[in-house]
Amino acid sequence: MNGWIRRRMAGWACAAALAWPVGAVAQLEPARAAFEKEDYAAAYQLYKPEADKGAAEAQYRVGLMHKFGWGAARDHGAAARWFMAAAEQSHADAQFELGIYYKDGRGVSKDMGKSAEWFLKASEQGVGIAQLNLGRYFLAGTGVAKDPVAAYYWLTAAAQNGYIDGMALRVPAAEEMTPEQIKETNARAKQAPRKAN
Repeated sequence: MNGWIRRRMAGWACAAALAWPVGAVAQLEPARAAFEKEDYAAAYQLYKPEADKGAAEAQYRVGLMHKFGWGAARDHGAAARWFMAAAEQSHADAQFELGIYYKDGRGVSKDMGKSAEWFLKASEQGVGIAQLNLGRYFLAGTGVAKDPVAAYYWLTAAAQNGYIDGMALRVPAAEEMTPEQIKETNARAKQAPRKAN
């Protein structure tokens, strides 16, 4: 696995761990260590029982392993089910994954409205890539009503979260906005959710 992806996932795991009871975090430490060493077969064996017990982070990781075929059969239906279980517990990264799955019709029926709903939930928790996708949806009217102000807001939020494409993508939205709307939206976007990495 690419080092950047591994570091990013480790950061997400640490942020998620802060919200968990200490005992739950301790039980997942060996699984996390195996995952970070790319010993996915061992990680799957350790995460799966915890996922079955309802631990959202474990459900998310089991979903990832099914998505990519890491230590488990590549199975998008199974991945979607695990992502859903974690997303329903407000796991931001699982919510983003579900947005992608509904967008692509992978493991679930293609549904741009549901994709937008899951991107919104992840965006509200500060997932920058979800904010970028949601901004694009509002810009084009994909799965949501076309709304240049909402597009501008989420694209700005994405840019603040490190997805600089958001700045360039704001241009067509800004062309449909008044100067006052741009000023107000820029002010609101300064308070947009950001996810700790």
